[in-house]
Amino acid sequence: MEAGLGIFIVESLVIVILGSLLHFTYDWSGENKFVGFFSAVNESTWEHIKLALSAIFICTLVDVWFLGGNQNYWYARNLSFIVSVLVIPALFYGYRSFVRHSILAVDISIFVVAAMLSELVFVVVLNGPTIGPKMTGLSLAGGVLILTAYLLLTKFPLHNFLFEDPITHRYGFDGHKKLMRRHKK
Repeated sequence: MEAGLGIFIVESLVIVILGSLLHFTYDWSGENKFVGFFSAVNESTWEHIKLALSAIFICTLVDVWFLGGNQNYWYARNLSFIVSVLVIPALFYGYRSFVRHSILAVDISIFVVAAMLSELVFVVVLNGPTIGPKMTGLSLAGGVLILTAYLLLTKFPLHNFLFEDPITHRYGFDGHKKLMRRHKK
């Protein structure tokens, strides 16, 4: 089955809508830690990357049934993960190097652009020249590595600018603003 414009449009919309909703689900769940592994638990750049990854993982659970027979599937999907991981911080820190404060409309636009670029790469590579079995194996291993990092880095965040909540100056679950309010009481 050849992927095309329909997949690009539908999955881009799913990533944007679902990623946007996942920004709030940790709070809506009463700060459920399980939900926090898939939702934003603070305002760090990593947690916003995680919103895109969560939505892409959900797309993967669906589209693997329709497109998974394509030999390029896992290579294309892993590249789409990597695009999100690279594009969101590059654009965010790029514009923030010129503007001292965050602009919500620009931040949202960055997320939309990352979703669209991620899916564009996915569709183009899926329809590109067929890769060999070695690259498929490497792609599967890369996917496991990305999934592992995705699941661990909220609980065990690196202590650098990417993972630091700009409001609380803390990391991971400890960076959540409601948690900080409770500690001040």
